[in-house]
Amino acid sequence: MPSWKQIVQDYIVKHSDKVKKTTRPLKDHLCVSYFTYHRIDLDGKYTVFVDRPDWAEHYVQNQFYLLDPYLRHPDVYKSGIVNIEANGSEEYLDKLMSSGRKFHLDIGVLLIEKGEDYVEFFGCSGARPTCNIDTLSMNTPQILKAFADHFRREMAPEIEQMGKEASSLIDLKGADYFTKEPISPLIPSKALIAYLRDLGMGKEIDLFFKLSHRERECLQLLHGGKSAKETAAALKLSSRTIEAYLENMKNKLGCYSKREMFALAARFHNLGLLP
Repeated sequence: MPSWKQIVQDYIVKHSDKVKKTTRPLKDHLCVSYFTYHRIDLDGKYTVFVDRPDWAEHYVQNQFYLLDPYLRHPDVYKSGIVNIEANGSEEYLDKLMSSGRKFHLDIGVLLIEKGEDYVEFFGCSGARPTCNIDTLSMNTPQILKAFADHFRREMAPEIEQMGKEASSLIDLKGADYFTKEPISPLIPSKALIAYLRDLGMGKEIDLFFKLSHRERECLQLLHGGKSAKETAAALKLSSRTIEAYLENMKNKLGCYSKREMFALAARFHNLGLLP
């Protein structure tokens, strides 16, 4: 089984020219100076490509992978776009940000796409003021999704080949691979929560966190205009389960009607708690 150093040499360095060619539109038009792709399946098999071997070597040399929150079991992730620094321990984030500045990488976003038996990550980083990928991805997320489709097409042979030879993150990463803490765009950052509390929004925050993670997903889809039936299909649940969630959420939020609950959902959305 390949070690981390072998992965860097046998895949990242070996395919870096094609990856650089494939990611050229990101650099030329969006000022993205670093791109990473990785895929993890339910067995822990790990596929990775990046266009900066120098960063990959630094990452491995400093053993960032041991604490990397984006190298865990697929079950902990939900599809969406997150700021790279929104997750991870303080120790990991301190190391990441300090090293990132040395490589002129001080902002970064990650598109997470969850499949039935795998999860894929498409990460873009750059340096201010020329790169504003965080703002672009927030206002026009389709630009990252379009690039994800492009990358899959262009790199399909290499992705398939590495998938056959993939290493196991269970062996490469150890116990941290099984960390259960969810990684989701629906989880507000600690900074946002502290900010809102200082603005006197503690009541709204306390109400929001009465909801389970699944209930927040449900409320987000319903608030976005999905019907109960469409929400059930999106979450792979029954319509009866969604109706049960609605009743539970009404009770937890102290609402007497669905209309009142959706008004509160709009409040959550305007505060940045519910995307």
